[in-house]
Amino acid sequence: MTNEQNQFLVNLVNTPAPSGFEEPVQKIWKEEVEKFCPDITKDVHGSLTAVLNPGKDRSIMIVGHSDEVGLIINYINDDGFIYVRPIGGIDATILASHRARILTKKGVVHAVIGRTSLHLLTNTQKDKKLEMHDVWLDIGAKNRKDAQKYISIGDPVVFGENYEELTNGTAVSRCWDNRIGVYIVAETLRKLSKVKNLKNTVYGVSSVQEEAGVWGAGNPAYIYKPNAAIAIDVIPCSDQPEIPKEKFGVTKLSEGPVITRGVRSNNKIADELIEAAKRKKMKYQIDVDYGHTWTDADPISQSRSGIAIGVVSVATRYLHSSVETLSLKDIDLTVDLLTEYITKTKLEF
Repeated sequence: MTNEQNQFLVNLVNTPAPSGFEEPVQKIWKEEVEKFCPDITKDVHGSLTAVLNPGKDRSIMIVGHSDEVGLIINYINDDGFIYVRPIGGIDATILASHRARILTKKGVVHAVIGRTSLHLLTNTQKDKKLEMHDVWLDIGAKNRKDAQKYISIGDPVVFGENYEELTNGTAVSRCWDNRIGVYIVAETLRKLSKVKNLKNTVYGVSSVQEEAGVWGAGNPAYIYKPNAAIAIDVIPCSDQPEIPKEKFGVTKLSEGPVITRGVRSNNKIADELIEAAKRKKMKYQIDVDYGHTWTDADPISQSRSGIAIGVVSVATRYLHSSVETLSLKDIDLTVDLLTEYITKTKLEF
């Protein structure tokens, strides 16, 4: 990863863009990708598709989703405290004591997610599991009218801080899920743009609203009708405490891309991805799907008369939290794997 690529990655993960509000990240992605793949279109919902090497007989789509989980304001009480609903899957118990950013039309309003001081909690309150309606935001407002000067019902919220590198080539961000996917799509397109005599057309997609229902990528698939598609996403690590391997299998940081095999995943794509990893002499891992991949590959697989799909993931700890953690090495390996596969595959099914 060059310094320029690292800065692109940092810009992507530091920019707030929950489901339905992806435009700031899409702008960054488009400005970078059009440097080497200027043919980019946007659909009505905001998904971007870059077309590389158009007009070939066979085509493949690679897709990551640009959105992240977040919150959305649904109530302000008389005292000016703000209540929210989730955007995507969020465990309410992790929210207390976070700093948050409310994304308004006028700009960012900073907030804290409150929690009653330990000194004031009863034993019953201490034992209670927080639910989303127990969570409130505090912007320092005097009352509801004062709060409404700054924020409105329907404003989205993100929680957590920005990108930071840890030890041994790992890094933390609030939204590796799934800015890492759109970064890998962009960098794969960058490498493929330098390949001479590329046999296939490649569609690189930065999709929207995966976290809010796993549907946004279906639109580009319907429009462009690729012969195959690969979703790039994150996958929970099982290399941390309290994760039973018997239930979830084994996925580890710094052990290479995770290739999905199973029911909905096309076996030929999975086999060719594994062969590509072996040719490159790179580490890889295997995960299984048993009817759903829970990624953008699912709506793509059902588009028109059906599209062959695969999934390649980056192992990540603490998903849907403010401290998602992964290996930067795994990112580069995933780009190399996809480039090798797309360069060599015949897309024959």
